[in-house]
Amino acid sequence: MPIELRWIASTAGSALHEAAVLFAGKPLVDPKASAALAPEVAALCADLAVLGLEPRSFFEHAIPLSVRFDTPLRLAEAIIAKCYGPRPTTGAQERLARRLTVLETAFHADRPGALEELELRAGPLCEQWEARGPGLMATMARLTEADLIVSQADVILVQPATGGGGAAHMLYNSVHIEAVLANPIDELPEVARLGWLLSQLNLDLPKYADPVRRNRLTQVGPLAMIPPLLAAAQEVELARFDDATLATALAAWDVAAIEPAVLVQWWQTYQESSPSWTVALAALDRMLEAEPPE
Repeated sequence: MPIELRWIASTAGSALHEAAVLFAGKPLVDPKASAALAPEVAALCADLAVLGLEPRSFFEHAIPLSVRFDTPLRLAEAIIAKCYGPRPTTGAQERLARRLTVLETAFHADRPGALEELELRAGPLCEQWEARGPGLMATMARLTEADLIVSQADVILVQPATGGGGAAHMLYNSVHIEAVLANPIDELPEVARLGWLLSQLNLDLPKYADPVRRNRLTQVGPLAMIPPLLAAAQEVELARFDDATLATALAAWDVAAIEPAVLVQWWQTYQESSPSWTVALAALDRMLEAEPPE
């Protein structure tokens, strides 16, 4: 059965995605947008420090949660609950809600009509997914394990901030992806990126997550899904699986630094011995641990 996707164009998610990009020290493709949002991102990070919230963790929750709540206060309450637990700092929700309001206001002031633009941008990616996505994911399931591929998920479409980007949110069974109108890299279509993001969503199932060392799943999981994604993409004639394309994917998809040869060796071993994906993930974790730091 094809994955049932719910496509959501989100300006709130777009504002937070751009904030996350700027927080990471990366430029936006639009210098005007960078100038408009940079002061608000700095103020947001200052408030997060006061509230005791780690920015990376904040964005990991805030982006997927932004499509589930219709007011900044409700969103702030949900984020605080995830980060703090049941007893947050007094006034934390209200302070964060004010900052989220200011950030989104700055985003809309710079991009009037952003939602309508996003909805138009959704068309090409949806059409490409309907044409190539089901076959891609079915092939990935055959090359790995059927349980690895989710049956449904949310795809949060955000404004292109870097010319192609996104992330998987395992806790929320959702991904967010920049709604680019054309593939920024011809040999690696954005449909492949979307398939790679979706393929990560079931990695938090206990049978996959438990054997991986604590706090390592977010590094090991995305790396592990690149070889089967490219192998599947080659079978359905979407992309090639060779050293050059693998190196391109590692760079373009912004995953942990690793020598492509290490991933190739791991994938070849998996294909030859056909262990469970649980065993394969644990093996990659050990290989990464043995890799000398760059």
